[in-house]
Amino acid sequence: MLKFFKHSYMAQLVVIVLLIAVLWAPVFIGQPFDVVEESPITPLYNILTGMLGSSNIAITILVMVLFAACVLFFNAMMSVDNMVTHNSSIAAFVMVLCMCCAPIHNEYYPFLVSLPFIMIAQQTIFLIYGLEKPELYLFRAGFFVALGSMFYFPATLLIFWVLLALAVHGVREFRLYLIPVVGLLVPYIILASISYIVGVPTNYIDYYTHAVTSFSLKKISLTTMEITVLATVFALSVLSIIKIWSQNADNTMDVRKRKSVTLLLFMLSIFMLFTQQPVMCNGMFFLMASVMISMALCCVKRTKLVDIVIIVIMVAVIANQYLPLFGVIL
Repeated sequence: MLKFFKHSYMAQLVVIVLLIAVLWAPVFIGQPFDVVEESPITPLYNILTGMLGSSNIAITILVMVLFAACVLFFNAMMSVDNMVTHNSSIAAFVMVLCMCCAPIHNEYYPFLVSLPFIMIAQQTIFLIYGLEKPELYLFRAGFFVALGSMFYFPATLLIFWVLLALAVHGVREFRLYLIPVVGLLVPYIILASISYIVGVPTNYIDYYTHAVTSFSLKKISLTTMEITVLATVFALSVLSIIKIWSQNADNTMDVRKRKSVTLLLFMLSIFMLFTQQPVMCNGMFFLMASVMISMALCCVKRTKLVDIVIIVIMVAVIANQYLPLFGVIL
């Protein structure tokens, strides 16, 4: 199976699209489509749900298509940045499994809608290494982090990763550290200005303040299934990191820098996992696990044992999505 996804042809693309359809089918089967559930108080997400009306099916179809597009973009990004082998579809396959390993992942739309902006911000930071004038890239990174946070609040924390990534890249000019912060603030300044001009009161400040002050590890509540999923994904990620760094000396300097900033983002994603309840709604951890695992799989040469593990995980992920339809909640 691993050898199959080490290529990127139409057959692999069809399999990935079919896998997405299989894993998303329970979302359409198991939920009502008459009323949109209460949405978080984030600016762009509220606008999006308002534009789509009162039907859940519209937002569900939109998010599924958006997720599929993100999977293809993720695969291309990993290949272009030399994080996986070229002409490979491993990254797309792993992302689908990691991002759909629990039913709630396909039902928490704010993170999935913010996903394109998060990935674009990540790709922008990957491109700054060696640039003589990275100012525009840094501004774009902060800007896209802000757009992502307007759908999914914890994405705001990515600005700290951007600043740490600059340190890893060896940036010494203080003004360059201010540019992504300015990029982060600009969309919010525009939003505040428009709200003031049109006279529409907003409670975004109260919501964002509450989101920060309400963080507490004491409030965490996980089911047996969720603990198992988290432990499995975390264990696979750690093993992947060990495998990746054992191969790190063979990479070029720019690839080593990208791996370092990716590791920083993975560490931040562990913290982000607990920034919002329920815990499993925070998909950044699973996105970064996709990065680590797909990178490690490209280094594997003996594939028989890995193939067995992949098949077991794929069957478990599919079963986990469909069990709630039969009233089985672990």
